[in-house]
Amino acid sequence: MAIDDKITSREVIMNNLKTAHHSNVQRPVIPNYAVIGDRIENFKKKLEGFDGKCLEFRDRSDAVRWLTDNIDMNSNVYSNIPEINTDISAESIADPHDANTIDVCIAEGNLGVGETGSIWVTNKSLGLAAAALFTTDLYLLLEKDKIVNGIHEAYENIELGSTQYGSLFSGPSATADIEAVHITGAQGEISLTALLY
Repeated sequence: MAIDDKITSREVIMNNLKTAHHSNVQRPVIPNYAVIGDRIENFKKKLEGFDGKCLEFRDRSDAVRWLTDNIDMNSNVYSNIPEINTDISAESIADPHDANTIDVCIAEGNLGVGETGSIWVTNKSLGLAAAALFTTDLYLLLEKDKIVNGIHEAYENIELGSTQYGSLFSGPSATADIEAVHITGAQGEISLTALLY
C-alpha cells in the first residue's frame, strides 16, 4: 500500500488495526501437571531451599503466640493481622516510601504452592505492599489447607483481576547475577518465615 505524504505511518498502522478482523481463538487447555510428593512437605523443602524458614503450629493462636513471644515488639513492627496491634499500620503510612523504616512485617499468606515453596500475597493480605518489600524480616501466616500441589493449580485459584497487587514470595529476596555469588536480601527482606497452622 502506497503511503500518502499527508498520512503519517502511525495513521496507516492505526487504520490497519481498525479494519483488521480477527477470529476469536480459544485459549489452549493447559493440563494440570501432577506433582510428586506431599504438598506440605514439598512446600517446606522448597521454601527452605530458597533460604526461607517454615514453622508449624497446632493452630493459629499458637502461631500468633509464637510471634508475640519471639519478635522484638520494641522494634518497628508492622502488623496486618487482627491479633497483633502495632503502632505502624497501613493507615499510619501516608507515603509508601516511608515503609523503609519497618523492621518486621507480619501478614497473611493467601495461598501456598508445594511445588515451588511460594506464598501468594496481595495488597489486601499485606495491607500495604511496600511493607513486605521494605521490611528486614517478613512473617506470613498460612493455613495448611491453602497449600496446593503445583503452580498450575495455584493459578486456577488466584483471581488476578481482583486486586491491585499480587506476588508469589519464594523465600527472602536474593540474587546471584554477579559471578553467580548468592546474595540474600538484595532487593528486599533478609528473612521470610512461613508460619503454618
